[in-house]
Amino acid sequence: MSKVTTVNLPPRLAEQVEAYVRAGWFPDVNALITEALRQYLESHRMELMEQFVLKDVEWGLRGND
Repeated sequence: MSKVTTVNLPPRLAEQVEAYVRAGWFPDVNALITEALRQYLESHRMELMEQFVLKDVEWGLRGND
């Protein structure tokens, strides 16, 4: 199941994305953004998990005011 998400890119980044697609590295912008997000989440997994755990601990100690 896929989810549709709109992404607003700064002009320079949009140009870089289009250049990769034109060069044939990706079939379309959608594929490039999906792969970029997948790689980001994979490479930052531990950092993101740590942030979530710290927020959970803070919430547990202070409540949800």
